[in-house]
Amino acid sequence: MSAVSTNLAPQVQLQMPAKLVPVLQPHRFKILYGGRGGAKSHTVAQILIMLSMQRNLRILCVREIQKSIAKSSMQVVKDYIERLGLGAYFDLLKTEIRCRSTGSTFEFSGLQDHTADTIKSFEGVDIVWVEEAHSVSAHSWTILIPTILRTDGSEIWATYNPDQETDYVHERFVINTDPDALVIEINWRDNPWFNAAMNDERLKLKAVNDDLYNHVWEGHCRSLAGLLFKRKWFNRYDLGKHPSLNTFLASDYAGGQDPDHPERKPDNTEHGCAGVDCNGDLWFTDWYTGEGEDPDVWIQGWLTLIRRNKPLLAFEESGVILRTTNGSIVKAMQKAKTYVQRVSIPSAGSKASRALGFAILASAGQVWIPRTEWGDRLINQLCAFTGQDGRADDMVDVCGLLARGIDQMPEAAAPPPPPPEPPKPFTDDWFAARDNADKLSESDRARYYR
Repeated sequence: MSAVSTNLAPQVQLQMPAKLVPVLQPHRFKILYGGRGGAKSHTVAQILIMLSMQRNLRILCVREIQKSIAKSSMQVVKDYIERLGLGAYFDLLKTEIRCRSTGSTFEFSGLQDHTADTIKSFEGVDIVWVEEAHSVSAHSWTILIPTILRTDGSEIWATYNPDQETDYVHERFVINTDPDALVIEINWRDNPWFNAAMNDERLKLKAVNDDLYNHVWEGHCRSLAGLLFKRKWFNRYDLGKHPSLNTFLASDYAGGQDPDHPERKPDNTEHGCAGVDCNGDLWFTDWYTGEGEDPDVWIQGWLTLIRRNKPLLAFEESGVILRTTNGSIVKAMQKAKTYVQRVSIPSAGSKASRALGFAILASAGQVWIPRTEWGDRLINQLCAFTGQDGRADDMVDVCGLLARGIDQMPEAAAPPPPPPEPPKPFTDDWFAARDNADKLSESDRARYYR
């Protein structure tokens, strides 16, 4: 590994991996891609801050979906302004950042919120930073690129962890070549500031699943067969045709609609019921999905699952949503006279690490999912799971909760053994049984000879 310190301002030094030094040279497109830990976003944020202090620039930071300003690249830019000791040179406003010395501005937006007409407001932008560029649709790209390149000398920078080979940014700039593009693949080994905690996380994933490891940390595109979860791991069955089970419930709660952005789709609330048989296998038996519902609605769905399945325990993840909805849950239970023992499990580690327990269970062939619409949806979401933020993974979170609570889930009682087959008539065993019957009590003999 090697690194350079490039002096872009008189009193501030920029820390960046040596492999990214070419980003400082002008190119129409600058494409930085690779796995986690390569310092792509951190390097871009620092360079843009330094450039904004050299001359008046209009810098636009975009992604396909921006649910709120908190979900934008704004925080990483703010963090580096403070970390570099440049707070006095910038006004950190609610929706934008301004450089006091040059008049440069940082703006933040979601491309999905714009039409071909409204995106024209981006004309005159000098640099666009497209974060999570793999998730930007071909439609958004084909509108954004000509709008920005109308300005002489403008540049489009893209950073992303590859997802699928057919994603527009990957297909155009990596699989195919563009003479106007600087394309750099950068991974954890190129980052001299890659710390021990991140390396531990990397090695844990590598020990469990090579496919997911290569996708997350080495920047490989994912496969349709699944990364952390393999489609072939899951047993399918006809709903209702399962053995005796001890049933449990797990839930991934979601908040309500964002009042500042009512047009945006909130996360789903997912409740899943699964039972443990006498062999320790996990059988999914019932499911509830609430799409952007208020807590009062999904609480009723939760109570319906309890009445229908009578779970021994109900697992839920501790956090802000649970704290804000706990009172409503308790009141609804009391009103409906429907009760269950609730078990709160702390949220710890990354999304991928929280799902590893369930992955181990599934890889051993111990997970059974019914042939239903929600069963198909569950398997598809598991196989598409990468552990990255911004993906639909609420059903995966339910599975992870069940696996993390497995030690508190007793197995169902084994079924009684079948009665022994009677001996064939006139065999030695048959005559021996008759002789033994003669030695029994009168009531037992009557039962034998009846």
